[in-house]
Amino acid sequence: MTNQAGVFCLEASWANDGKDLTDGCSVEQQLRMLHSAGQIGRIIHRDVATLPEFKVYIKEWRKAKYRPYPVAYMAFHGFPGGFWPGESEITLTAFADLIGEGKAADRIVYFGSCQTMKTPDKDLKAFCKTTGAKAIVGYTRSVTWRESAAFDCLLLPRLLEMKNMKSVYNGLVRDYNDLTRILGLRMATATWATDVKIAERASS
Repeated sequence: MTNQAGVFCLEASWANDGKDLTDGCSVEQQLRMLHSAGQIGRIIHRDVATLPEFKVYIKEWRKAKYRPYPVAYMAFHGFPGGFWPGESEITLTAFADLIGEGKAADRIVYFGSCQTMKTPDKDLKAFCKTTGAKAIVGYTRSVTWRESAAFDCLLLPRLLEMKNMKSVYNGLVRDYNDLTRILGLRMATATWATDVKIAERASS
């Protein structure tokens, strides 16, 4: 288990846009469950309330010592082409600039957020080209907690196998067609992107 690739997760509060401090909803529990079941390696999970916090953690993740955590899971509220790490929004372009040129080489960025991937192909490819990311993964529609949490358990182990990304995507659509349609799953690399129109039609 110690040799398995791990997950680096940043997460904001979900309920009432982060203003309900009694809310205990978190993706951390399912990540710990996957680790305990031997499906993924070690977990780094940090709560994020502000954009400056987010920037500090991302700059740390870029370092070579975190290469054993090749999947960065961004668990935030989202919008087409971006997401909210706390109360401030950040676009994919700004996020790529924050990561830096080539600093995410051979890594995957997964957005467990609403509609972040509902954006032109060129923006997704540009993110991967700038950062060197192996792939960017996420959803084109507004997702519910139940469906996205269930899909995490299916998606993350496959991403961590680091196989050909087209094969990973095609396998997910083949094996879990209903969930991929409900969520509007989309994936992109520096050279290709799954068709946003297919994801939008599937999730309508």
